[in-house]
Amino acid sequence: MRLRTGTRGNNDGNQSETEMMNAKGWNYSNLLLAIIVGLQLCEARAEFSLPSGSASPGHGISNVLSGSIAHGALYWQSTTNWLNVGNPPKPYAVTNEYALPVCDSIVEARIIATVWGGTANYISEMTVTVNGMTLPAANPLVFGSTADPNPVFSATNANAYGSGSGVWLVTIPIPAGMLFKDGAANTIIVSQTSPDGFDGRVQHVTLLAVYQRESLSNTFEYSIAEGSGDIYRAPAGSQVSQRLVSLAPVNPENAIGATLQVLYTYGDANNDRLYFNGTQIGRDNVADWSTAIVNNGPSVLSFDVLSHLSVSNSITFSLGPDVPDTREASLRPQLAVLAVTRSAAIERPLLALDGGWIVWTTNSVGFLIETTTNLWTGEWTAPLTTPVIQGGQYTMPVDFSGSWRFYRLKKGD
Repeated sequence: MRLRTGTRGNNDGNQSETEMMNAKGWNYSNLLLAIIVGLQLCEARAEFSLPSGSASPGHGISNVLSGSIAHGALYWQSTTNWLNVGNPPKPYAVTNEYALPVCDSIVEARIIATVWGGTANYISEMTVTVNGMTLPAANPLVFGSTADPNPVFSATNANAYGSGSGVWLVTIPIPAGMLFKDGAANTIIVSQTSPDGFDGRVQHVTLLAVYQRESLSNTFEYSIAEGSGDIYRAPAGSQVSQRLVSLAPVNPENAIGATLQVLYTYGDANNDRLYFNGTQIGRDNVADWSTAIVNNGPSVLSFDVLSHLSVSNSITFSLGPDVPDTREASLRPQLAVLAVTRSAAIERPLLALDGGWIVWTTNSVGFLIETTTNLWTGEWTAPLTTPVIQGGQYTMPVDFSGSWRFYRLKKGD
């Protein structure tokens, strides 16, 4: 008797001192090959530094973090912390709470804050605590002056981006173990002192986190860009009217979602434009930041860009001649995140013969076991014996009736 088994199947410098600045699843009808596909967490990070300090045109915006993970999603929350009262007494602190979704792990976490110094010459000594623990990269983080030594565009170090007018964007990585994953609120305190006249008011504090939860049946890709992206209607010297941001490559195949989120500070409620891969998204006055609103927070906007997604993607922030009048005098884009979601591939189960038993892995939910005595012309039918789970596997005794016996796993309809 023979047996066969197988499987089938801003403040630009013009802002006043009292104002500034939100599956492809395996859809086979028959599975003929037994393969276990493992999902591997991958991360591709850009890590490089440029000279920092207070550059009049701003440093620009560049991709800092990117990756592809299983069961992933993005958390973004921005707070409004601006006080329309100048130079508060030191030490000056703002406290915010951020409740992440319940998750299994945190892949990346980052604090982004825009801080007003008063002029480019003053220095801040910033301490940041997360749930009562001081961030290693901000213990304290000393930044400011026209000779600021801090890096920019680093994935692992604290960055300080100067705009030349006393406005600073500070970005600080957070060790994943410092954040709660059970849905409890995370308390983040940003506190500043100064050896001179650093103003210290905070326009916003933003918490970004890329997290994983087993119930998210997806493959998640992300690209995070940050910097001081100052743009001007009438640029002078090395200033610019547009910023082009090249994002990390993504896999657009079978994507079921693609979202671009951006953050702006400072504006005068006139026209500006945003482009994704050369296509305008949003209206002509896309950034809804306005100095007319007292204690205004950041302008945080979100766009569905799935129909424009490609492997290589870029963003253009513009106050150039392409923007109809009346244009903003100046605007400060500082953060952009592209998040792409694809359906998770279903791991194909392994079908095997173990003595007198047919066994297959329990990741075969949705697959049916079938048998026949003739591989070419026989009718495939359900076995007479009902499979049971033993030792983490589906098991079923071999049917030795007939001279040949074939088995397959078939993906259910």
